[in-house]
Amino acid sequence: MKKILIDTDCGVDDAIAIMMALASNRVDLVGITTVSGNTYVNQVTDNVLRLLTYLGRGDVPVFKGAHVPLVAKPHTGERIHGKNGLGDVELPGTEKREEKMSAPEAIFEMARNNPGITVVTIGPLTNVAMALNLFPELKKLVSGIVSMGGALYTGNVTRFAEFNFFFDPEAAQFVFESGIPMSIVPWDPIVKEPFGEEELRKVFSSPSASVSSNGEGEKKARSGGDENPSGRAVKFFFDVQQVTMGHIEKFYGVRATMLPDPAAMAYVIEETAAKQKIRGSLRMELNYNTLRGASVLGDGHGMEIVTEIDRDVLLGLLAGISRLG
Repeated sequence: MKKILIDTDCGVDDAIAIMMALASNRVDLVGITTVSGNTYVNQVTDNVLRLLTYLGRGDVPVFKGAHVPLVAKPHTGERIHGKNGLGDVELPGTEKREEKMSAPEAIFEMARNNPGITVVTIGPLTNVAMALNLFPELKKLVSGIVSMGGALYTGNVTRFAEFNFFFDPEAAQFVFESGIPMSIVPWDPIVKEPFGEEELRKVFSSPSASVSSNGEGEKKARSGGDENPSGRAVKFFFDVQQVTMGHIEKFYGVRATMLPDPAAMAYVIEETAAKQKIRGSLRMELNYNTLRGASVLGDGHGMEIVTEIDRDVLLGLLAGISRLG
């Protein structure tokens, strides 16, 4: 079983990716570190603590990390993720608290205790950059980093830049230069694959949707059944999406959502979730101009970059969330 650590700025799609990891029997989530991004780190940490408690997984340790980017001023994704980062859905309170160790320290300690661990970054790379700076030996302890971030051609914050890498491009560049093997799931294949609300309800409508990694469960789920699925995890999945779907409906005229962090998690769980990928390298644009935060594709073989997502595999793994109850 693959051991993973998730580093997150827990917004809407982050929460779904975390649920996918908890539902999978192919990955072992050893810990979660938090970072500012979609919302500020105190709220991010509270979101993760509440989510784990809500799903009965209070055993997973949580470590709070960076409050601000290394250099730039912070900004949030409130219009997409709501004021609290979870689409303004209020999960029940919890007595669970974050651990005393900071996120950069925890990344190193968890890697030292779990050699070969995969670090899954679904937020800005600030914590990982700090950890590598403090503990350069970290790069020998991890098998690789899978990161949702960057944009080859089409951004979502500016014409050129994707939110996670735009939030802290200096951190992203520092991690790129570390020499750790990286797999990148950029924004480009995500924007090609919007998921309609009714389509998603059908995915969760069948008990058989709890799903093999080749997407068979998703195909069964599409065949019919109750189109108003229940269960606390599935209910949360749809509740937390409403602000995001409203935003997309306003601009695109269709009630749908994008699933960037779940796509990255799908790739971690099942590599066939990447229908197509290329080898290359990325360099961040760090100058203060209209290109700032853009990730520039270059020659090299240091990164695997996913360019197309297998829709059926992703939906199949999403359906596994229903197993959480």
